[in-house]
Formats: sequence, structure tokens, C-alpha cells
Amino acid sequence: MHSFDDGGALRLVDLPDPVPGPGQTLIEVEAAGVGHVDVMSRRGQDPGFPVPGFVPGLEVAGVAEATGERVYAMLGGGGYAEWAVADEVVALPPELSPAQAVALGVNALTAWLLLERAGVTAGESVLVRGASGGVGLMAAQMAAHLGAEVTAATRSAAHAGRLGGLGLSTRDGEDAAYDVVVDPVAGADLGRHLGRLRPGGRYVVCGAAGGFPAPDFAAGLLGRFQHSPSLLMFSLSSVGAERRRSGLKTVFDLAARGALRGVTDEVLPLAQASLAHERLESGAAFGKVVLRP
Repeated sequence: MHSFDDGGALRLVDLPDPVPGPGQTLIEVEAAGVGHVDVMSRRGQDPGFPVPGFVPGLEVAGVAEATGERVYAMLGGGGYAEWAVADEVVALPPELSPAQAVALGVNALTAWLLLERAGVTAGESVLVRGASGGVGLMAAQMAAHLGAEVTAATRSAAHAGRLGGLGLSTRDGEDAAYDVVVDPVAGADLGRHLGRLRPGGRYVVCGAAGGFPAPDFAAGLLGRFQHSPSLLMFSLSSVGAERRRSGLKTVFDLAARGALRGVTDEVLPLAQASLAHERLESGAAFGKVVLRP
């Protein structure tokens, strides 16, 4: 990351190989996930990366150099590279490729834990906004796996067809109300969607791919006080290491058994990281964009 803001800020450069410290794992990267957090860091909107000059990338899959084991790892940065150092790794089932692992990874873990926090149960109705994106696609599949009646919302007719191919309904009537709304989009429509909760409904904000909502986005909640609605926020940053590991093992096991699909939009060479960001920003991506060193 040479500078903030434009796609040209991403440059392929030669750097010394990272050296693992005590307890760390050196990974030969075979797949690096690209997410909206990477886009925000490139724009200078992520406080975790306050100045340019860093290597983006928060998740990778590859081979642990010391053991030869196939592993997945969440990182604090540095994933867009041939080698990465991780504090903790999770072994990959043999059924999953590196690209499939990062197509699941952060997104599937986020989806699993937020559905757990929302208390989704069989028979409830769940609306997933941005269902063709990384977290949305995982949340829609997982809610269906839990027995919920899922509506996977997307503005793209092409994406709607692909969601239908996964067995997900995309029919969202204007007057439909839901027990749970999963929202990785936020943006200007957040307040309107808050009004679509049934009595006792739960609204989970887990991202802001569409930008921040208006300052008074939650004003309508007080007007519906008698319906006991809940507005929840969820971020993996609030989850401890052991819970992350157990959650990852759960979602990888679901995928290995065929109960969950890690959907890859496109696998691009590392040198095309700028193009990967463009696909996310344009809304063209369906599932995960992956970089291959």
C-alpha cells in the first residue's frame, strides 16, 4: 500500500521474507482473501492502518513452512504476499482448497457468530441484505442450514439467479416483515429496513459496504418501542482467539460435509490486486475475490 485513496496505491514490490517470532507460524501463501476492510484500509478509512506503506490482507490459506500442514490464518495485515506470519492457524480439511478456505474464512466465521448472537432458530424469517457479497452469502446459507426461512436480497438480476441456484429465495416484498435482518451493507437504507422487523425482531449490523447511515437512522425504533425491537452490532474484533478457532473449525467442517459452500467470484494473480478491489467496489463480485501469489 504505497498511498491512500486510488487503486494505483496498490503496488507489487519485493520485500524481505517475514521472520516468525516465538509461537508464530510462517505460511507459504497459496490464496489471500480480498474484503471490504482491505478497500477501506486502502482509502485510509481504517484506523488500524493510519499511514500508508503497509501490506494489506487479513486472511490467507497455504502451507505451514515448519510442518508442511495445510492451514488457514486470520492476520492483522500482510496477506497480499508470497509469505505471511500468523499468530494462530487452523488446519484445513482435505476437502477444501486454499481458495475455498478464504472464500469461507472471515466471512463464514462472521456469519456463524452473528447468527448465534441473533439467536436465529428454525422457522424464523430472515432477511439478508447484500446477499451476493462475502458475509451476506455465508449468512444466507447458514440461516437456511439452521432451518430459517431466508430471503437473500440483491439488486443484481444476475446475482439473484446465482442465489437461486444455491436454493435461496430472493423474493423480498415491500411489505414483508422479518424476525431477523442481517445487514453487512448499512448505508442510507438502514433506517427503512429497521422498520421491517416483526415484534421481538433483531437487526444485526455487521458491516458498512454501502457507507454510513444517516445520523438519525435509529429514530424510528422509539416509535416502535412496544414491539421490543433489538438493534445489534457485530464485529469479529470483539471475539476472543479460542472462540474464533472453534468457530472456524465449525464452518470448515460444514463445508467439508457439503452443508455450506464457499463461493469464489474470481481468482486473480497478486499483481492484479487493484483489479480485485475494483470488483468489490463496483458491486460486480459474487462471493469472494481471491488473490494467488
